[in-house]
Amino acid sequence: MKNRSTYALLVQSEEKSRNIMETALYALFALSAVVSIWQFAQQPSSLPLERVGTVNGQHLEQRIAS
Repeated sequence: MKNRSTYALLVQSEEKSRNIMETALYALFALSAVVSIWQFAQQPSSLPLERVGTVNGQHLEQRIAS
């Protein structure tokens, strides 16, 4: 029996079907992350940031006028 390194044994015993499945799973994980980010970016903002200043300003003006 020849003396072989651990790396050589690992390379020789590589499973081709496992590599294909791992590649497909990694591609699906990456795709799901991209889709999740895209969906989050497409959602409308639920914070009424334009109205915050005007509502507070109106309340202040009403208090000052009273």
